[in-house]
Amino acid sequence: MAKKQKMEKEQGSRLQWFFFVVVIPAVFAISLAWIVLSLLGVNVTEQAGKYVSTVPGLTQSASKPAEEKSTLNNNELQASLDSRDETIEQLEEELSTKQAEVDELKQNVAKLEADVKAAQEEKVEPPENEKVMDMAASFQEMDPEEAAPIVENMSQELAVKVLENISSGERGQIFGQMNPETAAGIAGEIID
Repeated sequence: MAKKQKMEKEQGSRLQWFFFVVVIPAVFAISLAWIVLSLLGVNVTEQAGKYVSTVPGLTQSASKPAEEKSTLNNNELQASLDSRDETIEQLEEELSTKQAEVDELKQNVAKLEADVKAAQEEKVEPPENEKVMDMAASFQEMDPEEAAPIVENMSQELAVKVLENISSGERGQIFGQMNPETAAGIAGEIID
């Protein structure tokens, strides 16, 4: 019995010796190497996966999680691409709508510009206006006492056109020499 206990003790001490001499230093060395390589910028997990994939029997078990992870990443990327494609399609639709609005507005602007140009061409001053200007210049050179009776005898429309082209000071002097009712009627037309 003592021999048996002695043998068990020796086997226990051999196991302890193997654990303290081989296993602990190996784990420490592997951990230290892992930390140093990680600090140097080496992706240790990826490199270990490459080496494990070359070992027969470990190839399938090591590559399955990587394949599953890759499949998940591919699915996520595909979903992201699909979402972006939908967004691009929506933006293209909005762009075409906005482009149609811009084209319509450009047509409206061109039409309005043509209308303005036509209106400006029609607005050429008629020769009648030149005659009114000449007459107004004549009344400005006259004394207000002489001009007032002439303006009173004109049609109210012509009197308004002529007096509009006379300076306000001389117009006031002519109004002062006119019949008050006639002056008030002409002044009212000028103001309107």
